[in-house]
Amino acid sequence: MNFKDQIQQIFGTIDIHELKQISRDADNYRCLNADMNNSIISEKKKNTGRKNSFTEEQLAHILALQDRGEKITDIARQYHVSRQTIYSQIKRAYNFSDDPDVKMRMNFMNHDDLCTTIDIDFKHEKIKIENYTDQIIFRAFGVVTDPDWDDFEYFLEERCFPRTRDHRKDILREMGLPFYDPLLIIEKTQGRMSDDHQWIMILKKEG
Repeated sequence: MNFKDQIQQIFGTIDIHELKQISRDADNYRCLNADMNNSIISEKKKNTGRKNSFTEEQLAHILALQDRGEKITDIARQYHVSRQTIYSQIKRAYNFSDDPDVKMRMNFMNHDDLCTTIDIDFKHEKIKIENYTDQIIFRAFGVVTDPDWDDFEYFLEERCFPRTRDHRKDILREMGLPFYDPLLIIEKTQGRMSDDHQWIMILKKEG
């Protein structure tokens, strides 16, 4: 079999223009295939890294979505990870401090966005905060960056109906509460108010 016959058998033509087009098509295919492979590898790396690198804002967002009834499958789809990853991150969110005296965290939210975390040590009446927004109006303590226990108690009461409100006993009875206690009220109401979109997510340390 001569050279031309070999070309004819392999490519189905010996026309020089058709052979050049076949060559260009092959180059384009190789480039496209390489781009697709690189994209897949990049996405896998990105998703693999994300499994162990969720930020506090992302963790709070996941919990907020769950709080309003989003399915774990849908949340996982949003973050391009598996359901198992979302479950593990939710578990991680409840292990928020290595301090054994810090047994509660409050995430002060605006819609689904984290504004301030408040880690609470009831035993020693201390709190530690971290702000996640530059907008002072959305921070739990405004311009105060190192609030004390009095600031914390004031913050809680500000997210409740007034202590002096008429028919407060009836309101408390409807809530199933024996007396006025801002923390107990917030556990029932999430600190939601009619004049803004902020609320308090309470996390209690597991174990």
